[in-house]
Amino acid sequence: MTRRLLVLGRSGQLATSLARLAEPAGWRAECLDRSEADFTAPDQLVGAIAGREGVDAIINAVACNDVDGAENDDRPAQAINALAPARLAQACAARDIPLLHVSTDYVFPGRSGGAYRETDEARPLNAYGRSKLDGETAVLSASHRHAVFRTAWVFNGTHNNFVTTMLRQIGVREEVRVVADQIGNPTHADTLASGLLQAAGCLAAGSAQGGLFHLCSPGPVSRSDFAAHIYRAASHHTTDCPRVIPIPSADWPSPAQRPANSSLDCKLFETHFQHTLPHWRAGVEQAVSQWAEGWAGTPSSP
Repeated sequence: MTRRLLVLGRSGQLATSLARLAEPAGWRAECLDRSEADFTAPDQLVGAIAGREGVDAIINAVACNDVDGAENDDRPAQAINALAPARLAQACAARDIPLLHVSTDYVFPGRSGGAYRETDEARPLNAYGRSKLDGETAVLSASHRHAVFRTAWVFNGTHNNFVTTMLRQIGVREEVRVVADQIGNPTHADTLASGLLQAAGCLAAGSAQGGLFHLCSPGPVSRSDFAAHIYRAASHHTTDCPRVIPIPSADWPSPAQRPANSSLDCKLFETHFQHTLPHWRAGVEQAVSQWAEGWAGTPSSP
């Protein structure tokens, strides 16, 4: 039986993957764009949910990800990442619909010697992380059927992200400087979407409880090593890849402080939802191949 899924968001990385992968996973998905579900107007958002019947699960794929911008003005981040999800969670709870909400590794301070677990204390270093943590708390307190999924370094081969930023340097620069002291879990948007669809099925069927989970690809890596692997994958399509020059974060100052090691342990997610997460390297190969399709025979000018 095909179940009905409501996705908040339409054009972003995650929403795009959810729309494409929903049907093979047994879902009939409806994606709402900003005109239908405006996270800056919570009352309109609640109305958009209330007007749809027969929904088995809702996935929130909307977020304000302007990490540096939030340091100067955190109001958009608080509205989109915290206040709107709080209203949404309450509306879903009133209709007994499980809500799947996506959060971030940036809720952690990044000083751990290993991967963070769900039970570790969250202490964000920046305003963006604080807004996401506020959203987590609001969603989880609204219903035991709701679930929050922390992910990290999401990418694909089409949208603006770290991978496509690196690929755009091919044929343009001889070398790129990338920080070497920030460690995390690169996660293809398809990996995140597949995991969420699996979890949504379990939550809708009542075969699993909600709660807090980490959902990203295994294999923590530094930003600079991640960039080097991107270019190794791209070397199958072009010989024009730049060299990666590792640098400390101090040499790349930004308004918002980033966690040094925000790698996440996802064993709880895999066990709870019976879903194995693929290594991030497979996602890089997929993203680079997708990007290469746009080179149209001129890989040196993507």
